Amino acid sequence: MSLTAIYAKKALIGEELQVLEDACILIENDLIQEVTTQNEFKASGKEAEIIDLGDKVLLPGLIECHSHMALDARVPGHLGVIDQSECEHTVIALKGLEDELMAGITTSRSLGDRRYIDVTLKDQIKKGKVTGPDLLVCGIGMKGRHGHGIVGVPHSGVEEFRKTARENMFRGVDVLKIFVTPGAPARHAEDFIPCFISYDEICTVVEEARALNIKTAAHCIGGKGLEYCVKAGIDCIEHVYSITPEQVKMVEEEHKGWIDLTSGIVLDPGREPYLSAAHVQNMQAGRAYSKECLSRVYQNDKINWTIGTDAYHGLLYKELELAIACGAPVLKTLKGVTVNAAKMCGIDKEKGQLKAGLKADVIAVDSNPLDNVSVLADVSFVMKGGKVYKKL
Repeated sequence: MSLTAIYAKKALIGEELQVLEDACILIENDLIQEVTTQNEFKASGKEAEIIDLGDKVLLPGLIECHSHMALDARVPGHLGVIDQSECEHTVIALKGLEDELMAGITTSRSLGDRRYIDVTLKDQIKKGKVTGPDLLVCGIGMKGRHGHGIVGVPHSGVEEFRKTARENMFRGVDVLKIFVTPGAPARHAEDFIPCFISYDEICTVVEEARALNIKTAAHCIGGKGLEYCVKAGIDCIEHVYSITPEQVKMVEEEHKGWIDLTSGIVLDPGREPYLSAAHVQNMQAGRAYSKECLSRVYQNDKINWTIGTDAYHGLLYKELELAIACGAPVLKTLKGVTVNAAKMCGIDKEKGQLKAGLKADVIAVDSNPLDNVSVLADVSFVMKGGKVYKKL
């Protein structure tokens, strides 16, 4: 079996992303065999193909924790394309997948698409017929008949949710996704936030998922729905733009899972040209309050959180910049798309670190992202599963 040795000035290794100088990552097939130094490897007498990346810094492949294959938030009017054909959705997905991989994203968690294209694409990527990150998929997202969720399918009653949950699991999904609240953020603390799914319906989805030991995720910005999600045991609550101080405390004390943050939807003015005038107005009106709410989570060392973009393909680094601007610790921010992201997704035995025995998902940037996360805007080398997809 042939070996590949990747040389770089530094590597961020292990669970704490500690700096290893004059790094050598030794790859055999699709796995990391050893994390060592260049001198130690040379002294070992082993033979390997050398990939010398010079002054670059290595780190684990990034994990995009919230994406959609059939949406592309970089395209004007993208929220209006959900009723297009399966073929048109696939064209959108192929572009997004390639761009994510070239940006150093080696795993992407897709949280809702029509017609099970995410399940199909996951299989095609595994077979090497489509280029993109490895996918974690949810199939059909479930929303209330009267509720939010443009990629979701309407449901009413416990048995409708149960039926779709089982169909999704029959298709081999990794997570069950529900849409609990609206998408637009609250403008003020006293604003009422609707909840479109009953507590019993949420519990039914959790019950079905646990029967097959898979994850659950809930679109939820706040309000009563957030309290339902915590009480029902949802594994990961997405967005929480409008979480209150009391709910932060509740999450600290009662929630055993994760919060996945997608701050850019509300906080990044750069996304406004791709939205309708009504959406822009909603985001602008809720921006100040959302930043206040999200900062409570980012700065809380008792809450486990990760980071996603919600279909802003290849621009994950922007979310890290926003997290730090909200007061998030830099190390925890980078973990939110590597080490901790893998834990949230349930793949930490396979991915998320540069560590012997894990998948050889390795990327390189010009300098240490712990000093400046913006360097992730320019990923110069991408290896996924031992195969090089982007090189100097």
